[in-house]
Amino acid sequence: MTQSKVRSVLPGVGFAIFTALSFGGITPLAKLFLNDVQPWMLAGLLFLGGGLGLFPIYVIRNWFIRKQRQPVAWQPNRLQKRDWEWLSASILVGGIIAPVLLTLGLVHTAAASASLLLNFECVFTALLAWTVFGERWQWQVFVGMMAIVAGGIVLSHANNSGVGLTWGALLILGTCFHWALDSNFTSKVAKKDPIQVAMLKSGVAGAVNVAIALLLGQSLPALPVLINVLGVGFLTSGLTLVCFVMALRYLGASRAGAYFALSPFAGATVSALVLKEDINTSLAIAAVLMAAGAVLCARITD
Repeated sequence: MTQSKVRSVLPGVGFAIFTALSFGGITPLAKLFLNDVQPWMLAGLLFLGGGLGLFPIYVIRNWFIRKQRQPVAWQPNRLQKRDWEWLSASILVGGIIAPVLLTLGLVHTAAASASLLLNFECVFTALLAWTVFGERWQWQVFVGMMAIVAGGIVLSHANNSGVGLTWGALLILGTCFHWALDSNFTSKVAKKDPIQVAMLKSGVAGAVNVAIALLLGQSLPALPVLINVLGVGFLTSGLTLVCFVMALRYLGASRAGAYFALSPFAGATVSALVLKEDINTSLAIAAVLMAAGAVLCARITD
């Protein structure tokens, strides 16, 4: 690969790695919040926190741009009418359906195990990108995905992993599929203003889910818990989503999704430190296989 090609994708690699590691904390933290917040409400508040946190950043940045007497180098490329179809689809599958499936799945699944199962998102993302959305097939990404699947098989047969043929595991896999769709839909608007895209995705999805939760009789948590949930949502559904849009811009859906195989390891670490969950032998073997898969998926080739 030429040096110019490497330089052209390195920013995307940085954004993708940051996205994966920061997003990895959402699973154990969401598990922790389930003690005080019902699943559907939690899903809505996490996304709403992202939208609310990005809104003042969006307003201040636009104000600063308007004050400049000449165009700035980083002038944002705002969404146009033709982009709303892709954005609306990504909000539906990634911002409304997937978070609800995740929080419901966490009720019946250990956080560390759920974090590793979320590796299947990169498998679904690449398969959809290759078969439906026209991205180029790459052999090392395919081999990497096979290693990730092998890790998932080890995990699913672990005696104490909390994973098996359960509704919890199926719900987590459903989350992966819908987020894979979301990644491919979002890649269609990745060249647009990432703050605008992330703010609208998080804000709209969060507002819809909170409204549905209220209609179902779920209540808002106490103010201290509410502030904490919104703060975590700003990091995981706000700033992280901005970085992911940038990763999609440089790398495409299949390769950017591959880097997400790193996020469950961050999640498993947080699970051990915060929730005091055990990292048993099966989890360790699955982590090694999935790490090898992530390395293969992340290789830069022509």
